[in-house]
Parts: sequence; C-alpha cells; structure tokens
Amino acid sequence: MTEEKIIFTDEPLKSPNQDRLGFAPFAKRIATIIKNMQVKESIVFAVCGKWGSGKTTFLNFLAHYLKEDNSIIIVKFNPWWFSGKEHLLLQFFNTLNVALSKDGSKSEKMTEHLKIFSRILSFPTFIISYLYPSLSSFLKLVRDFTDELNNLLTELNSKTAEEIKEKICNELKKFEGKIVVLIDDIDRLTADEIRELFTIVKAVADFPNTVYILAFNKEVVIRALEKVQEGKGEDYLEKIVQIPIELPLANKTTIRKMLFEELNAVLSRTPEELFDQTYWWNVYFDGIDPFIKTVRDVKRLTNVIRVTYPSVKGEVNAVDFIAIETLRVFCPKVYEVVKNNPDMFCGHSYSSLYGSRDIEILKQFHQDWLSKLPDELKDFEENIKNLLKRLFPKLECVFGNTHYGHDWEQKWRRECRICSREIFPRFFCYSVPSDDLSRAEMGIILNSLPDKERFCEYLKYLIKQKRSDGSTKLSVFLERMEDYTSKIPQDHIPIIIETFFDMGDELIIPEDKGIGFLSWGNDIRMGRIIWQLLRRYNDKNKRFEILRNAFEKGRAIFMMVSELISFWQQHGKYGSTKKSDEDILLDKNHLEILQEIVLDKIKEAEKEDKLLNTPFLPSILYHWKEWGNEGEVRDWVSKVVASDEKLPIFLSKFLQKTQSYTITDRVAKTPWRLNPNRLKDFIDLDILEKRCNEVLSNDSIVATLDDKEKLAIRQFLKEKHLLDKGKNPDDLFFTEELEKDD
Repeated sequence: MTEEKIIFTDEPLKSPNQDRLGFAPFAKRIATIIKNMQVKESIVFAVCGKWGSGKTTFLNFLAHYLKEDNSIIIVKFNPWWFSGKEHLLLQFFNTLNVALSKDGSKSEKMTEHLKIFSRILSFPTFIISYLYPSLSSFLKLVRDFTDELNNLLTELNSKTAEEIKEKICNELKKFEGKIVVLIDDIDRLTADEIRELFTIVKAVADFPNTVYILAFNKEVVIRALEKVQEGKGEDYLEKIVQIPIELPLANKTTIRKMLFEELNAVLSRTPEELFDQTYWWNVYFDGIDPFIKTVRDVKRLTNVIRVTYPSVKGEVNAVDFIAIETLRVFCPKVYEVVKNNPDMFCGHSYSSLYGSRDIEILKQFHQDWLSKLPDELKDFEENIKNLLKRLFPKLECVFGNTHYGHDWEQKWRRECRICSREIFPRFFCYSVPSDDLSRAEMGIILNSLPDKERFCEYLKYLIKQKRSDGSTKLSVFLERMEDYTSKIPQDHIPIIIETFFDMGDELIIPEDKGIGFLSWGNDIRMGRIIWQLLRRYNDKNKRFEILRNAFEKGRAIFMMVSELISFWQQHGKYGSTKKSDEDILLDKNHLEILQEIVLDKIKEAEKEDKLLNTPFLPSILYHWKEWGNEGEVRDWVSKVVASDEKLPIFLSKFLQKTQSYTITDRVAKTPWRLNPNRLKDFIDLDILEKRCNEVLSNDSIVATLDDKEKLAIRQFLKEKHLLDKGKNPDDLFFTEELEKDD
C-alpha cells in the first residue's frame, strides 16, 4: 500500500464480500427472518445506529441477501432527496410504483391503483408545479394543466382514497411474495418531514405483505419528534416500529486495524527519529483512540492526513502531527485555541520573567477555555487534557505539579516536536498565523480587574508577547479593551484608571506606535479608554475623585501630563475650541488641583533623580515651565547638561523621527531631527553646543554612548550649525538643507 492511494470517499459498502466489520452475518440472519415470516399486515423494522456506524452498508448487505429470493420485491427510498409533505408522499409512491412495474403483469393492476392513490393524496403538488412556468411555454403548460386537472377531477369523482387503498390491499393479499421497502437517511430530515414519513409508513402505506426497514439515528429522531409531537418522542416511535434492531457495534480492534493500515501508508519514508513507537502508543491511547469509533471516523482522519502530511514529512514529528490533526478533525475549537495561542502551549515551564505569576496566568488561561468546551466534547475533556499534556509538556505544571526546564528545548527541536516554539508554525503552515489576542485571553485579563496587582502583571506579560510586525499584544489588548468599556463594572473602573496612571509610562512601547502621521501609540490608546470609562459617571465630582486618587497614587508622570492637557483642551486651551458644558468631563477647579499634584510628582521625580528617564521628557519640561517655576526647570536642565553621563541621555529625549517628501519621491523619507528651537526655552544653545563638543572630544566618554545618544549629539550640532548660518529649523524645507550640509 502506498501513500498515493486514492482518498477515501464516504460511500457505503455494496457487497458482503467487502465486509470488514462483521455486519454480513447479522444482515443474513435478518434477511432469513424476513423471508420466512408471514406478513398479513405491514410490519416495520428499525435499524438504529449513530451517524457513520454503517447503517447504509448494513441495508446494502440486507438487500443483497433478500435478492436471493425472487418472490421479494425490494424498494429503495431515500427521503433526503425530497422535501415537503406532498412531494415526499408523491415520490414515495412513484418509487414504489417503479419497483412494482419491473415485476411485470402480476402487479399491473396494483401499480395503476397506486398511481391514482398517490395523485389523489398529493393533489396540491400538481397545482404548485404549474405556478412558476417559463413565459415562452406558458400557454402550453396551461393547456396541459387543464387536461391534468380534468383527468384528476374525474378520478376524484369516481373513487375515494379509501376505496383505492382497499383495492391495493386486495391486490397485495393475492401477491405471493413480499415487498420490502428500505428507507435510509431518515435522521437527516426535518422534524416535520420525519413525522410525515412515519405517517406514510404507518397510516397511508400500511399495505399487506409489506415490510419496511427504516434506518436512522434513534437519538436524533426522538429529539426531532419531540419538537413536533406532544408527549415523548420515544413513545411515538414505539407505536411505529414493531421490531427495533440495534446495529452491532463495529469491533474496536477491527477499527484500529483499519486506521493503522491507512496511517502506515501515509507515514511511509518518515524518518525513524521523527516517530518514536513508545511515544506514539502513549499519545494514541491517551488522546486519539477515544475519537476513533466508526469507519467514518477512520476515513475522516486519514483523508485529512493524506492531504496535509506529505508537504511537511521530515520537517515535523509524525506522532505530533497525527495528534494535532486529530484535534482539527474532531475538536476544531480546541485546535483553534492551540493554533492561536502558541505561547500558552509551547516551551518549558520556566520561560517567564515573572516567576509564579506566569504560571498563574497559564493556569487561568487553560481553565478558562476548558470551561467553554462545547457540550459534545465534555465527555472527552480528560482525553483532550491528556493528549495536550503529551504534546505540550509545559502543561504538566498546569494540570499537575511537574515542570520542564529550558534544557529540554534542544531535544524538542531536534525531534521536531510541536512543543518547540520554533517548530510549532510548521504544524500550521497551511493556515494563516494569527497575531490577534484571543477572546479567552481578553476574558481572563478583564476578569482579573478586581486584583490590581494581577491586572498589572497581565499587562507586563502582554508586553512580552511580540507580534510578527514587531509590535506587542499589549497594543491589541488596549484597542480591544475599548469594546468592553461600556460593560466593565463600575467598581472596576477606578482600578483600571489607577493602573494606567501608575504604570502607564512603562506601557508606552515605541514598537506599538506604528509608522506614519495617522498612527498612535499606547498613550493614546490608554487615554481613550480612560475617557470612555470616566463618561460612565454622570457626576463630575465622582470623576474628579477617581482621578485625584489615581494621580496621588500614581508615578506615570507623562500619562498625567498628557491627560491633563486633554482635559484643559475641553476648556479651550492649547489651541482647542471650548466644548459645551455637558461634554466637559471636569471643571477648571478640578484641573487646577490635578495640576498641582502633577507638579509635585515632577519635583519628587527630580529629587529622586528619576525625571530624566521619564518618556516624552520635552513635553513634561514644557508644562513644568508653564504650570510651575521656569527657573526651577532651567536649573535642573543646567545640572543635567553639566553631566557628561546625563547630557547624551537628555539630548536623545529630544531626538525625533520625521517624514519628508520631495517632488521626485514616491515614498516618504524618515530622517532623524533634533530641532534646537525645542531646547532654547531650557538652556542657552551656545552653552549646550560647547558641552556637546566637549563630550565628543573625549574618547572615553564616547565609548560609553549608545548609537542613539551619539546620533542625538551630532544631530544637534548639525542643526545648530545651520541655525547659526541663518537657516530656520522650523522651516518646511529645512530637511533639504540638512541633506545639502551632509
């Protein structure tokens, strides 16, 4: 057997010679019973089994054995091909008529009666068939319809349905054989159609010498009947079926043998080091075997693996690949959780920077998605967990107390295991990797809000989750959080606002800002959230209390300055138009108090020698100068500039990446700028120029500087030089002057 073997279809077996499941002997026994039984009235058998258990194959085997008796007429009817009460009725009798017509003159009268009987019972179908004629043949169809209607009315006037049925029964009593009607796929019908079919079998077509074999999933049919029938569906079914037959379960050993034969064909030429036998049997019995119950299950899994495995053969661990594809086929929601959250599954147990906090996050994540398993998978929860523990050893610390250290990583990579972060994408190469934050993760983080410390740890954790474009999952979370601001409980709002004003400066990640004029960073994202949450309160005093508490406890100076500016803009400051009173979040006296708190925070940071390391330092200095004492600002800057160590850091805070175009440019240039005019409010530019030259002339100091610090000093000197030559750094074409000066 080769891996190129044709893909399995879901076609049932036709002949008992193909039997591998032990159905043939049982089908032969039932056929013998039907052949020998006396059927004065109609009798109904039910062949019950779950989807994929082989009901159609059993009916085919049964028909095979019944055909050995020439006195038996076999009628195969699949109601799934038709829909609607009248249509179902008409097609049933049409199928019965066709089968009887093949028997010749013996059943000629009976078929004629059946034809009239079906037309009387399904009279509305004839009318409907003429309601939608094409325009080109309209007149012809009208004539045909008139003739048909006249014929039918003649029949209706001369015979009743009851009289016709009696004639049919009389003819069948004379019939020396039996009519066996095989009806399959009943469980695929709607509830109304199932009830209608049973009505046909039991009340309309309950003819002598007639045996009905109905095949269906009993649970599905009972549930459907209960939707349209008063009382229990099972009670109704018992009135229809005289002889219920439970399809014998396929031997588990046989099912396994079929699976292994097909997998062996697919796995041919797989490197031995990528298929460990011991590991395979552990994975198989822990998590794959429970899902393989029927031949259809075998076909579903092996067909998928035949398509997907050849393209990654030799690049992935074969055992892991079969296991993850098993989840894709039988537990697609679990598969999606794994695919979209590699960091929650891959790697070792000690991959975190925050120790036990990361373990708690991991446990909460897995508890959350497991709790949302669909009902049909609840019985498989332990199997799913056991399978995932085999595939991802990291989960041993989630569902147990075993830990795997970083020393396992090399082995996992060598064996191309799915638990290796580097190898993981290969198992999903035919799927588009997602950088999104899952709903499960969003739920976990938002549910942590009552615990501020825990919420902070989640935010730090998201910073570590890098996306393919270089940004972090924190930016995704902050944008998605806007979807929840109207639903977050009000008692959680102060915690969020306190967190942003406490650690917000740490959450402003340069990579999360993006590129271009229209992009924004996490500071803007947090600001939007704060405003949306504050608007949940109608009382300005309540908003102020929350903000004052957050400002007093917080240490994120830039976030405080930034939001305070936005609040002032509502009152018409900083070039903005004053908003209406109903739109203004805080009164002026509120803002003045918050302003004093911010000034105290700035001075506190200055004394603790932390101010230099705050993000967006220029903005903080401008507003310290505006809201406080200009002399204090200049004194602090002078001290910083006097320090060989601090001066480069200070200047790097003023370095900006800008965009510029020329007529011939197809895309924007993004040169670095350091505009001297942004510094002149804080220090004499000549003094600053002198100090920069002193630093650059000292090789030992230059050796300690990073690239950005060296760039900042040189860029300042370059732009200061042009400024001294009469060029204006604020001019639109100043960048071109810089290029000429290079």
